[in-house]
Amino acid sequence: MISIERGACPDKLDTTRKKIAANDYQHDTVVSALLVMQHNKCCYCETDILKVGATARWVDHFIAKTDVSFKDCDGKTNWKLANAWSNLLMSCSTCNRSKGTEEPFDSKTGKRRLIDPSDPKIDPENHIEFMIEDVFIVYKSRNGSTLGKNTIENLKLKARNDIYSLLRKRKAEIDSIFNDLVNALTENNLIMAKSKQNDLRKMTSAHQPHASFCRKYIIQVAQKFNNDNLKKINKYYGLKIEPLEINIASGFQKIV
Repeated sequence: MISIERGACPDKLDTTRKKIAANDYQHDTVVSALLVMQHNKCCYCETDILKVGATARWVDHFIAKTDVSFKDCDGKTNWKLANAWSNLLMSCSTCNRSKGTEEPFDSKTGKRRLIDPSDPKIDPENHIEFMIEDVFIVYKSRNGSTLGKNTIENLKLKARNDIYSLLRKRKAEIDSIFNDLVNALTENNLIMAKSKQNDLRKMTSAHQPHASFCRKYIIQVAQKFNNDNLKKINKYYGLKIEPLEINIASGFQKIV
């Protein structure tokens, strides 16, 4: 999960309109704006939702439209609030079903329980990360973050074999590029080495699926290379390769 910068409110949801219809939040212009805002990815698991098909992606209400806060004094749904642009995200159907209608704020204390990736005050990567050891990959809260732990549990991310399968593929891609990078360095092919470093950086871009995972793993691989392998390679080949510094893309990288 990465930070998302919310774009301008689509005209269909402009609260100055006299009438807000029940299904306005599903209008094509709203869906399109959400997809652009999120780089065509699920706001929670970062799966490419253009590949899963239209029936497997949902406009998600961060605060569920069945929540009591969406009811007026007659107990009817307040569609102006249910169509609030600030409350809408695009998610894959699995994340949407897992999240359900659970209140993202504690009803008694008002304390936040779930991460809203479009909240500018919260960087999801400060709360959620990955444990990566060989073929073992699992979501975990970062530095014991309660917010991260609650979000992982709510979205059932630890049980998502579909995501872990995709993450293992991304890991294999990174391993392959990194091996090519090391080969280029040992052959003193600096042009190829620079190209492979750029390939790794591109994988950390917000435009790419599972950018948060790629950021974590590429940093981990580079650190392991610098700490465990660099001296051995330099000694064996008689080289003077400098420690790797791969520039990692960060943030939401707004599409304009």
